[in-house]
Amino acid sequence: MKLISLDAWLTLAALLTAGTSQAAVGTLSGPFTHRNLQVFLVYGDARLESRHYATLSEALEKRLVVIKETGNVQELTIENLSGELTVFVNAGDIVKGGRQDRTVRDDLILPPRSGPVPLAAFCVEHGRWTRRGDESPTSFSANTKTLSSRKEKLAARYGLSQPEVWSGVAEQQARLNDNVSRMTGQTVDTRSAASASSLQLTLENKELEDIKRQYLEQLLPALEGKTDVIGFAYAINGELNSAEVYNNRHLFRALWPKLLDAAATEAITEWKPERQYRTVPAEEIKAFFETALSGSVTERRVWKTTRVRIYRTPAAVLFETLDLDADGVWLHKSFINEGKESVVVPLDRDSRYYAPPSDRSAVR
Repeated sequence: MKLISLDAWLTLAALLTAGTSQAAVGTLSGPFTHRNLQVFLVYGDARLESRHYATLSEALEKRLVVIKETGNVQELTIENLSGELTVFVNAGDIVKGGRQDRTVRDDLILPPRSGPVPLAAFCVEHGRWTRRGDESPTSFSANTKTLSSRKEKLAARYGLSQPEVWSGVAEQQARLNDNVSRMTGQTVDTRSAASASSLQLTLENKELEDIKRQYLEQLLPALEGKTDVIGFAYAINGELNSAEVYNNRHLFRALWPKLLDAAATEAITEWKPERQYRTVPAEEIKAFFETALSGSVTERRVWKTTRVRIYRTPAAVLFETLDLDADGVWLHKSFINEGKESVVVPLDRDSRYYAPPSDRSAVR
């Protein structure tokens, strides 16, 4: 297994987060591959290893967290009822139920006995605003899935655009219908009769789950026997897609099945039959991290425990979550490759993008 040094990007991360990080040394191994999905593991020291974070999935399953409707599509409330556990809510987590399934906009670190806390969210189920089946219309029952397309993630976390989130969901459903049908050799509609617009119910589709299981059986064991993995990067169709890195090994290991499930879903969404894909070189991954870390920085304070820094370049965006109860040390870095920007050009004079040389200002 090939390993490369990531000293450069980890040291650069420390410099860009002066006062909150120390220089670290890490390595990258892989790829672990199935079909069009390549996974690279990130190893390193974890500064927040002494802190225990429960995932949202765990907390909801044990009924230690309550998430409620507020009547506002883009804001819920969440409360940690536990007297001991700190709960980590991962940006992109989908909560099922209520009047509409939602996805969480930002990472959130929820301390014990938090009281009700505002939770910024976007709808990932267009149209429903009533009870669905036996579910509660006022609260949310589970978190088993997370956003599984770059368009959805960027729309929710960077663009803050509900229409773009809906557009991303509809686009992913259409592509999954096509690809799951091709892969199974039968016509499959991944949309649920219970709510055709629900991303959560699409992600629970049986035929999709059967195909995804093939990816997971091959790739989940990549963590076996390894004790110092803190994250992973992945490529789809030979193109680097995203990376998720955590400053706590136990938190990453707890999130690994759900994160890999999302990566596999995106790989199925983007699958192209009868294609050969290049192996992404390690130096390209290193350059991706360096590029993201070099971006211009903005911040938003999510709550009194949590601040998110956003690094933006034309090619990549990085969301860096700081635990303010741990001296502002970063807990999660989420890197997203935005890919090459498309430039729309006119192909005839009737195009709305065409303007005569004398009127270039009309082009938008």
